[in-house]
Amino acid sequence: MLGPRRNGGGWRFSSTEAQGQKPVSPHVGFYRTFTRPVAKVLLMATFTYQLAYWGWVKLEKEEIKRSRSAEIEVLEKQLGDLTKKDGKP
Repeated sequence: MLGPRRNGGGWRFSSTEAQGQKPVSPHVGFYRTFTRPVAKVLLMATFTYQLAYWGWVKLEKEEIKRSRSAEIEVLEKQLGDLTKKDGKP
């Protein structure tokens, strides 16, 4: 019979105790119960962090690129102005 069994202080929904195996310690039971959910949460947190970090780095690179492009345009304009002045003596 695989239904619920009354054993000591509570109901057990397993046939393993009827076969003579030792009961699982609370310590082991805790890790069996919560290892996968904790691992999933940590994995999702790591993924979310990496995604946010990647987005931040991408935006930072675009900002630096725009800043340097603007600086290059200003310097090219200054160079063009200087060469025009030197060309007309």
